[in-house]
Amino acid sequence: MNNEAQVKPTSRISKVWLIPIVAIIVGAWMVFYQWQNQGPLITIEMPSATGIEVNKTPVKARDLDVGVVKKIELKPDLDGVLVTARIDASAEHLLTENTEFWMVSPRISFSEVSGLNTLLSGSYIAMSADDTGEEQYNFIALDRPPVTPPGTPGLHLTLNSDDEFAYKPGDPIIYKGFKVGEFEDAYFNIEERVVYYDAFIEAPYHRLITQNTRFWNVSGVRFQLASSGLKVETGSLETLLANGITFGIPDGVQPGEQVVENAFFTIYPDREAASNARYKLAAEYLLLIDESVRGLTVGAPVEYRGIEIGEVLAINVVSAIEGNILEENYPIPVLINIYPGKVRRQDTQEGLAFVKETMRRWLQQDLRATLRMGNVLTGGLYIDLQHVKNAESASLRTINGYDVIPTVSNEFTQITQKADAILDKINALPLEGMVHDVRTALLDMKEAAASVEATSNDFDHLVTSIDAEAINDNLNNVLISMEALLKNYSEGGLSQSEIKETVDTMQETLRNIQPLLLQLNKSPNSLIFSDDQGNDIQPKAARSQE
Repeated sequence: MNNEAQVKPTSRISKVWLIPIVAIIVGAWMVFYQWQNQGPLITIEMPSATGIEVNKTPVKARDLDVGVVKKIELKPDLDGVLVTARIDASAEHLLTENTEFWMVSPRISFSEVSGLNTLLSGSYIAMSADDTGEEQYNFIALDRPPVTPPGTPGLHLTLNSDDEFAYKPGDPIIYKGFKVGEFEDAYFNIEERVVYYDAFIEAPYHRLITQNTRFWNVSGVRFQLASSGLKVETGSLETLLANGITFGIPDGVQPGEQVVENAFFTIYPDREAASNARYKLAAEYLLLIDESVRGLTVGAPVEYRGIEIGEVLAINVVSAIEGNILEENYPIPVLINIYPGKVRRQDTQEGLAFVKETMRRWLQQDLRATLRMGNVLTGGLYIDLQHVKNAESASLRTINGYDVIPTVSNEFTQITQKADAILDKINALPLEGMVHDVRTALLDMKEAAASVEATSNDFDHLVTSIDAEAINDNLNNVLISMEALLKNYSEGGLSQSEIKETVDTMQETLRNIQPLLLQLNKSPNSLIFSDDQGNDIQPKAARSQE
């Protein structure tokens, strides 16, 4: 047995070092792999860094984490912050010029409630998933989340409005009571002084938008006191609380072809204005009104035989005639138009020429314009064109390029004029003298009444002084005498025949002595002297004494 030890040379590198070497290699590989597969860094301009934390706030696309915030710093001009975020390589193809970023946080407003899920999870940066366009790494975040989620099928439109109020992003677009779209954005053009809106119509309702589609306002409740009466217009319950619009195709108009993306439309104040917008051509005329135009408004109808053919464009047009309203006998100029399309002519130059030629011929004959009251309650007026019988022929007048339509007073004005004339005649009466005469007559009547009262008192006194018992006794005596006479007549007195014979004899005697009475009446001395009709004996003159 050999007890000698065997000496072997030891290794210079200990096996213990294999573990850190492997760890270094794996770490290096992981770093290399991370560096090789990490996505790019992007910068996002935001107004503030509220709710954003470095290495905590994620970047999401369709609620999927595709990045994380790495750095936050102020912008050089101090009007916002620059957020640097690392985007995963798998989402690098989404970084294009059409990509949008916005901050998602709890938001409560009058028209929307959004981002409530971030109350527990915290705010995050959302990005749209759009891989079209050129590559881009610097972005400007939106002020608010887009109304329409990116990628939603439908149609984007550009709208404009001249209304005094503006629509807000999120305000609805209604069609027959259904919400079919929303306003996405609004901006005001200072040079044009017009508000433009970006709107979105969801599929499949976007197929309703054609070339002849008209949009009009249905916000809240609209009360309109027009010449035809009180009009009340309202939309859905949603538009009662917020602004909103609707759309449709005017009656009698073909739908037309479907529009393309970002087509342009105008928002009209109401349905009637939207319907009238289809008439492109109109003949304009001028009225010179000598009476009050109170109750006449812009947009009031112009009618012919009860059919609306136009509307009032302007009242007291400054450029129409010279002078001002303070001048005596200054007529108020009213500008109206007549649509060829409303008189069943084509909305073309040929139809416009036909209207102008017909109106020119009628104006030289008997066509006249008058103000009429459309509604007694509102006092609204409208323009009525009518043929006036026995109208004086008028030559065609043109002022500043407008043909003038002669006017006549309406019935109400004529009645008022007659009433004024009657009042003038009443005012011209000598009322003071009449009042004096009436007062004198009343005094005389008062004196007469006093005299009658005194006479009545005297009569009452006289009646009181009469001895009624003596009168009764006399009447009784008369009655007794009459009774005795009648009794005598019935018992043997003169009969009726005897009385009649006596009366006849008396009449005969009177007739016989009537000539004698006439003779005596003529010659009272005829009973003494004879009736000698000869010449009267004239006494002779006395002899003269010699």
